[in-house]
Amino acid sequence: MGNDLSTALKSKKNGILNNKNSDFNNVYEINHRKSSMSITRFPVIESNIDEENGRHEHLLKVWGSNFFSPIESILESGDAKVLEIGCGFGSWIYDMAKNYPLSHFTGIDINNPKYATLPNVSLTQGDVLEGLPYPDCTFDYIHFRDFLWSISSKDASNKLFPELVRILKPGGWIEGIEFDVNILNVGPNTKFLNDALFNHIRNNGIHPEEFYNNISKLFKKHNLEYQVEERILCFADHDLSKKRFVTFYKTIKSMILEYTSISYKKYDEILDKSCVELVEYRTSYRSIRYFGKKLIA
Repeated sequence: MGNDLSTALKSKKNGILNNKNSDFNNVYEINHRKSSMSITRFPVIESNIDEENGRHEHLLKVWGSNFFSPIESILESGDAKVLEIGCGFGSWIYDMAKNYPLSHFTGIDINNPKYATLPNVSLTQGDVLEGLPYPDCTFDYIHFRDFLWSISSKDASNKLFPELVRILKPGGWIEGIEFDVNILNVGPNTKFLNDALFNHIRNNGIHPEEFYNNISKLFKKHNLEYQVEERILCFADHDLSKKRFVTFYKTIKSMILEYTSISYKKYDEILDKSCVELVEYRTSYRSIRYFGKKLIA
């Protein structure tokens, strides 16, 4: 089975990679104009508020806290200004705003966020790669999660992080949580799906093998004194992670098929077998938290 899957993957990928005129790329350009598809055309799963809240509670349970940066005292004392990039429906922001009512929380997202329902919360629509509409040295703390996969490494380095550092106060903190798609202990069907995904994201400016190190380089390049923490999560132990895995690969089904010679029916069979493998092989992935301080000049 393993060799058959490898052959199915290799037989088609060379005809797709770097083909800027392929139907696949044209379809994704259309989707990008219509929706919040990421700049790199990395597949972003649209979620509803219940799913986002579930994801938030899951991460809170895994990490035990909404933040690791040493900002508790300024949040409690009041007048701290906090920004979340890619805030979505605001699950993280509202949780924080309720816990620290004396501080103010701002969220920005490429989709139009809902109206804020707490007095210390502001939500706005905007594309962070077109610049952030805030003066220099505005925020004490900037937060993002599952965001850097949605932009190219070049844009993260040349557009996003310079803006984040610009609007961060000296002594302020930037913190992000990202997942590592280099999953561990994979079965043959899971590996097939993951390899096909890698082919796509490599073709769009993201290199999964280097992603972990590239984030560290971002913090170093922009003179942030940073720390890294990680958690290894087993799909078998976290139902929500397993559900998101299945939803993700169902969502990107058409995309994956562009990199293989298999049918829709065969894809469904592979995904079903992969779900069994997640438990059988105790397949795991890393959740990685980076937090860095802007040095005082």
